[in-house]
Amino acid sequence: MNQIKVNNDLENGTYRLEEIFVNLKNTGILLKIFETKEDLDDVFENVSVIINEKTHYMHVQNEDASIVIGKNHLKNSEKKILYLDIIHELVHVKQQRQGLDLYDKSYSYVDRPTEIEAYAIAVEEARNLGMADSEIFDYLHVEWISHDEHKRLASRVGVLI
Repeated sequence: MNQIKVNNDLENGTYRLEEIFVNLKNTGILLKIFETKEDLDDVFENVSVIINEKTHYMHVQNEDASIVIGKNHLKNSEKKILYLDIIHELVHVKQQRQGLDLYDKSYSYVDRPTEIEAYAIAVEEARNLGMADSEIFDYLHVEWISHDEHKRLASRVGVLI
């Protein structure tokens, strides 16, 4: 992660991944996600990243696999959090390209298979960075889930509380 530079002072607009996350393409976890260099290259060439004021964190658009990042999140969050978030969202890009519904409403957020897979990869990478389970547990918290759902998500992705 040290070789990655995050350009967090960009204005609202549409960018390429490399313009925001410089050297991200060289991280080992991405080959695990996309499996081939060709798939990885294709993502970096064709996936747009949109920075806007409306978005709170990050998400992937189900229609075209564009990644949307909230300007405030990009500007004010720790580099490590932004890194784990973009890894999580890139798992969603892969899933969208496989034809999966990223926002399948027949599941709650913490039970959705696409979220569990994306969080599991982010947790794996957090451990590679040396984060303790308590820190990873904090990372897994989002405002739209209850305390019990937070604990269930942590359990599903192997984080001990």
